[in-house]
Amino acid sequence: MWALVKASNQRSVARAQIHLNLHRPSRAGVKSQQHCRYDKLIRAAVTREVIRNAMSNTAFSHTIAHTLIQGYGVEGQRHYVLYLLDDDEYRPVAMWPLLEYFLDMGRSRTAAWQRDTCRAVGLFVDYLKANQTHFRDSSSRPQVLACFAEALVTGTIDRNGDDPSGLYWQAKSLARANFLLNALTAFSDWLVNRYSTTAINPWKLASMAEQIAYWRRHEKRRSHALLMHTYDRNAALAQSRVVRSIRVKRRGAIGDAAPVKYFPDERIADLLQQGFTVSGKQRSRSVHERMNIRDIMITILLHGGGLRESEPFHLYVTDVAVDPRNPSSALVKVFHPEQGAAPEDYLDPLTGTQTEASREEYLRAKWGLEPRTLVVGRFHAGWKDLHLTDQKQKYALVHWFPSFWGEVFLALFKLYIMKIRSRHARHPYLFVSQKDEVAGDPYTVASYRQAHAKAVKRIDLTVGKDYGTTPHGHRHAYGQLLTNAKVDPQLIQRCLHHKSQESQQVYTNPTPATIAATLVEASERLNSPFALNDLQRALADGD
Repeated sequence: MWALVKASNQRSVARAQIHLNLHRPSRAGVKSQQHCRYDKLIRAAVTREVIRNAMSNTAFSHTIAHTLIQGYGVEGQRHYVLYLLDDDEYRPVAMWPLLEYFLDMGRSRTAAWQRDTCRAVGLFVDYLKANQTHFRDSSSRPQVLACFAEALVTGTIDRNGDDPSGLYWQAKSLARANFLLNALTAFSDWLVNRYSTTAINPWKLASMAEQIAYWRRHEKRRSHALLMHTYDRNAALAQSRVVRSIRVKRRGAIGDAAPVKYFPDERIADLLQQGFTVSGKQRSRSVHERMNIRDIMITILLHGGGLRESEPFHLYVTDVAVDPRNPSSALVKVFHPEQGAAPEDYLDPLTGTQTEASREEYLRAKWGLEPRTLVVGRFHAGWKDLHLTDQKQKYALVHWFPSFWGEVFLALFKLYIMKIRSRHARHPYLFVSQKDEVAGDPYTVASYRQAHAKAVKRIDLTVGKDYGTTPHGHRHAYGQLLTNAKVDPQLIQRCLHHKSQESQQVYTNPTPATIAATLVEASERLNSPFALNDLQRALADGD
């Protein structure tokens, strides 16, 4: 039968036969540390006591830790590690094959992907352990993954509130269940390729209906892809003929994305001028003392430049310049935080000559820092795979709309550099913290969220995604304003830095209120061939 990761104590990982031992599920996924070549990779930054306590406070037999890895050419890297509880000795043991899988994937996957994959595998191990008596019989083992997939969607609690398994899982959304199942399947596929194990979710021949559904999805993706001409028809043909044996069996509900809420454009001036005031300094004559210039600048980047919440936190001081086409406006380049070109004044630390380098190299060589995408903790800032304006230097331009935002931003930038940001900061980032204990440190996404929420409350608005008053609501407002101005959809795609027009639909779809207003206007223009005056009058009279 297929299996999940329990390597023999007598063989090295390279020769390990990975299999599922349902008779001893508590050790499933555990590799003997004595013979694993990754034994010394994990520094004792996370103690066994900490991990054991984390496990004891949950119903899980696994926990996940973000740990420093050292040795074998991966010094200084941090990865998520899945720890399983060894019932024999009641100690946490790392699942080494999963760590090896992450090292193999390298930078092609994010830290969030690692964490979620750990969660998928950990939940599966928990499910095996909780249901071991049901799957001892070899004839029932093919049902394990299908039952696991069903448990993700429905939960494990019955109508009476009981759960014989002891897991007490709440039902997950269809999208989340599919993600977890796909993550588990991908790890199994890697084990098959690396160690010739048996796949837990093998391919099977697709039915005619499944092939038709595949081609519909394929053509939809292809029609919106920028590189549609590179699609391999033969590869697609081969893929259409097979499907996974186990899938989450639910009919998807088809429709528009949920209506998004955007920050009310008529209140943006109030937010900037009244919301982002400095407590106790409202009477100061100096603008930079009575107003929070930094948070206003970030908000303008979101509302007038359409950036995502995390993107301003990757900006360097050198990424802002005067626009040569309009000297009154700012030219802002958002570089890829790892692969983007280093500032032009970067000098090779060995030769002292000007040189080209990536931002990751620049941060490490000059500042001893990691890109914020690779940092876990308060300094982390996310990055979505946005469409770049310049593929060589790997940056995207901020497109101001309305254009006056670029002029406001430039004026604020000059004031911020002269009066607020220290020239002695130990990093190149534009936005810095101003609190005494962390003054000069890179500003954090969490701190901005808090400041934004306080500013929203100051102008008597309710904070919440459903009201469009979170930071991301500004990006929605930007996209909606472009749509209302009847800007070409392809141009909107570039302004939002989407690789596909499909991605921007959530930002540009008409809201229910817009649809209703449009239908009312259309109804008034319509010359109805009949009238319901008598019926309307009767209803009004209550007859």
